[in-house]
Amino acid sequence: MSKRISDLFFTGVERFHDNSIYLPSRTIYFGATGVDGQFDNDEVNSRTVAQVIKNLHILEIKDIQAITLLLNSPGGFWEDGIAVYDIIKKMKSPVTIIGIGKLYSMGSIIFQAGSNRFLYSHTKMMIHDGTDGYKGDSKSFENWAKDSKRVRESMYGIYFEHMKKKKMDITLKDIEDMCSHDTILTAKEAIKFGLADRII
Repeated sequence: MSKRISDLFFTGVERFHDNSIYLPSRTIYFGATGVDGQFDNDEVNSRTVAQVIKNLHILEIKDIQAITLLLNSPGGFWEDGIAVYDIIKKMKSPVTIIGIGKLYSMGSIIFQAGSNRFLYSHTKMMIHDGTDGYKGDSKSFENWAKDSKRVRESMYGIYFEHMKKKKMDITLKDIEDMCSHDTILTAKEAIKFGLADRII
């Protein structure tokens, strides 16, 4: 390998390490990094999502070719995660999402946006209602409670859309029951329920 090619290669690797994007293979990584001692940066939040959205935008501007998103997520905030879900669903570039390690809570929702949804054999998925935190006066509490109900309905709808494709005899009430507690699925179980396409 010539020095110039070597320099270009390692520049690309460093970019992938620092920014979670590797342009030659059109690959984005979204998951735990622990950079600068910030171990909450594997969570779905405004900071981690901003990087993913920028990376998706960069690749789609470059050309409308397939993108691979490597996802290893403990979950996080609905508003941030659903932004990634919506963007992936509306992109012209097909996005294959590969679940590695864990797809918990909001991570399992983002995963559903993929045009292809692949898992490694030991990847686990967890679906649940999540947790709510309210502050303010009684009227604010009431408004947030209404919003929380809408969020859950949206979440159930996303799961239901994919489960029905499997022609499963399943209802929204069944999904609500599954999400009333932490329901943990193996890779094979996720496929059986229609929440993943195949195991790599």
